[in-house]
Amino acid sequence: MVVRFEDLRVRDAQDLDRDFFNRRFRLIVESLNELLGQIDRINTASDSLVALGLTRVNEVLGPALTQAIAAAESGFLVATSSTPMTLSVGLETTLVVDETTARALFAPTPYVLISRDAGNVDDWAVLRVQDYDRENGGLAVEVMAVSGAIGAASHSDWVISATAGLAKSILDAAVDLENTLALAQQAASDAAAAAATAVAVLASGPVSSVNGRTGTVALGIGDIPNLTTALAGKADSNHGHTIAQIANLQTTLDSLQAQITTIDGGTY
Repeated sequence: MVVRFEDLRVRDAQDLDRDFFNRRFRLIVESLNELLGQIDRINTASDSLVALGLTRVNEVLGPALTQAIAAAESGFLVATSSTPMTLSVGLETTLVVDETTARALFAPTPYVLISRDAGNVDDWAVLRVQDYDRENGGLAVEVMAVSGAIGAASHSDWVISATAGLAKSILDAAVDLENTLALAQQAASDAAAAAATAVAVLASGPVSSVNGRTGTVALGIGDIPNLTTALAGKADSNHGHTIAQIANLQTTLDSLQAQITTIDGGTY
């Protein structure tokens, strides 16, 4: 019911009796009662909407939250597989991720790390992910590196970790280690060849002794034939000769003096 202003208007010369007020009060009360009824209907609809929303939240988000909690408790981005296999470098195969709450949330990175639930800390392998089917759990991979005894036999208690940075670092370190080992092996081979060549030269070379001696040899002046006699015949390092002891020295000086006098007439 809608109350209009015209229904409540007071006109000039209108009698203000009991009917006048009762009619207007009744219109106001009926309008208020209708408003209260609408408010009750709105509250009922609101309660129904809230209940429906909570039901939908429980139906839709509840399982997702349960999966997220379970995944967080078991390790983020971690899944398990019971597929039996023997790992070796270069192997291309498919692991089936176990049908647990982790399967729906597991999102493998380009490289994953695989270990055993009952293995040692040094037993692990790096896998390159080729494809992943979340619906059936198929994880197609290629084995890039193997450490420890993880590839010694067939196992089926796999733990797969989507840790791309760590896996890539391990793979790079493995490649560097392999290159370093190859260089070390080459250096050892070169050293062995050089040592064999040196032994061959020493065994077949022309020098087998020094002055009739072998082993570590220390020579003195007397050990070299005729060296003492030859040194005795050499001139002394310090000389004390006079002009007369040097052949033609005085004559040469007199000739030079005469030439100088002739040129400038001086006396020296």
